[in-house]
Amino acid sequence: MESIARTFNNKNLKRLVNVYQLNYTNGVAQGLGDYIRGCFCLLQVSSLLGLQFDMDLTNHPMSKFLVHEDNWVKYDAKYNKIAKYENINYIPMNAKVFKKDSVRFFIGFIEKMNSLDCSSSDNFFTFCNSFPMFDNIKDMSRYFIRSKLQPNETMQQHIKDSLNKLQLKPKQYAVIHIRSGDKYMLKNNQMNPHVLKKIAATLSTNMKSGTKYLVLSDNNQIKILLKNIFPQLIIQMTHITHLGESVDPSDQAIMGTLLDFYLMSNAFQIIGFSPYNWGSGFSQWCSILYNIPFVQIHVLDYLS
Repeated sequence: MESIARTFNNKNLKRLVNVYQLNYTNGVAQGLGDYIRGCFCLLQVSSLLGLQFDMDLTNHPMSKFLVHEDNWVKYDAKYNKIAKYENINYIPMNAKVFKKDSVRFFIGFIEKMNSLDCSSSDNFFTFCNSFPMFDNIKDMSRYFIRSKLQPNETMQQHIKDSLNKLQLKPKQYAVIHIRSGDKYMLKNNQMNPHVLKKIAATLSTNMKSGTKYLVLSDNNQIKILLKNIFPQLIIQMTHITHLGESVDPSDQAIMGTLLDFYLMSNAFQIIGFSPYNWGSGFSQWCSILYNIPFVQIHVLDYLS
């Protein structure tokens, strides 16, 4: 990669900024987990190219629930002209497997950077949710991204109240996260009973006696159904939203989604179910960001 990095020749470009907002010139944003994934990717790219990296969440409604510290720069960005970076370093192989081509991705990214006209700004603003080029994630990258996603006092109190209500203590519970898919979350489809049966069978062989399990999901219906099968499971009904693809999420829905994220970040283990071959960005990248052991279970073959 170092030899490829030497082809970078835009001397005016100083910083890559990953911007999280609801809409871009070429489409809507993806979810929070996808954004975090892209931040890890751009941190790797910026390190190789000798560039600075920053995150800008000021134009997303979730920012009102985050700590705005001194390291939050207010950029003079034209937010209505920012585009998503479309190469996400993802090549689907089949329903369960994908691969990356990080060499081609890096070459293409450098070509894009070399073509930029930086006469008016030395920053490149984009939305990146690309898969990182390297699987090894550095702790310094984790610390930086976490510093931008700290819950403010209002959100911290909401997290504390929820933990008390659920009778849970940080790092003394595991999370079962079920990503049922956009057709359930965005289109309100009814849960296929065959799906429930398969998930329940998998849980019965993975749950350990004596462990507290909190069920988080983009589908409240499945929480109730699983609670009926496994009374020991802990659930709470929340108003959740897709932080990327929802048209105009309410504050209540944003808080509900962030609450799930922060509750997950306090678990000692995450078990993730997803119908997608890349898994669930929401739970997987939360586990990577906070260094939490993670088990991914694909359920695509019977989600229908």
